[in-house]
Amino acid sequence: MGSILGVFGKSPFEPLVDHARKVHECVKMVRPIADALLACDMDRLNELQHDMSKTEHEADLLKDQVRHSLPHRYFLPVDREDVARFLAQMDRIADDAHDFAIVATFRRLSLPKDFHNDFLALVDKVVQVSESLLSLAERLAQLQKEAFVGPDAEDVLRRIQEVAHMEWESDKLSRKFARHLFATDGMDPIVIILLDKLCKALGGIANHAENVGKNLRLMITRK
Repeated sequence: MGSILGVFGKSPFEPLVDHARKVHECVKMVRPIADALLACDMDRLNELQHDMSKTEHEADLLKDQVRHSLPHRYFLPVDREDVARFLAQMDRIADDAHDFAIVATFRRLSLPKDFHNDFLALVDKVVQVSESLLSLAERLAQLQKEAFVGPDAEDVLRRIQEVAHMEWESDKLSRKFARHLFATDGMDPIVIILLDKLCKALGGIANHAENVGKNLRLMITRK
């Protein structure tokens, strides 16, 4: 016998997971973009920016599919608005990754070597936040089957806290890089402005990832 949920329409949770995977594809591209940026490889940056735009567009198409799978007649085990906010925050992660790629192509940046490690540490932490978030998003379908209650839900709640902690760590790394950047004499003001924009895009990815976790927590705790 099929699930009674099938009577009310197509579940939005599988498309939601597909969208989360595509969003993480965008975020994973941030590291090679950062490498090309530090290497001053504009040809590679333009190539990666094109790939990012394509991937972000694919994420948008998946986002539309999720929205179309949320008809009002469909029975959901969680609040519909929580699902919509989850999707919106995931979309903003892809947008910020796309912004990072675009800003990286604005100008060849010659960043002193002593900045490289701190910048890449921030990039890697943001990618790690996204990876951890994806591992949670991939459990949505199973959580739906269990009506967002039980041991799996409790484990997800614990892991949401880990995502929040990683976001806090990324925030610390961003502040460390900013202090170093603004304390250095003789830096080109345009370079400072562009690096500030890049760091804000990275911070946006981590912040929205934490917000996705908060939305997932609401889905569980409102049960």
